[in-house]
Amino acid sequence: MCVELNRYIYGTSVYPREHEQLKKIWEATIVKYGNLTTVPVDEGRFLSLFMEILNPKRMLEIGVFTGYSLFSTALAMPNDGLLTAIDISRDHYEVGLPYIKDAGLAHKINFIESPATPALNQLLLATTNHKLFDFAFVDANKTSYNNTTSC
Repeated sequence: MCVELNRYIYGTSVYPREHEQLKKIWEATIVKYGNLTTVPVDEGRFLSLFMEILNPKRMLEIGVFTGYSLFSTALAMPNDGLLTAIDISRDHYEVGLPYIKDAGLAHKINFIESPATPALNQLLLATTNHKLFDFAFVDANKTSYNNTTSC
């Protein structure tokens, strides 16, 4: 029952609303890496909707991989918005970059190739504005999630 329901929901409301360039990022990711370890289509759609509601001017994304979630959020940000994207691999990011450029979103993205902690420290040192970002999305270093402690 759940499989049929999911198939129906995806087929009628998720896939038809997926941007054409997002589909190409998805396909390029599969071709290059075989398995798909990227944000699911419905989560990408949710991120876009969330960005439309929040209307952030400055956003941070940690863990870009091939750029599916990056594209989803940049697409919904205002044209003068800036999305700072941090990832340890430029090669991964460049898989999706042609599609980001084709969609006219590259001007919104500041890509930083680095582990997150030193990049964030540099960003903090480089500014006197303590409100650097309106929204942050972290999708990186998943293997360490269970090693964190709660406050």
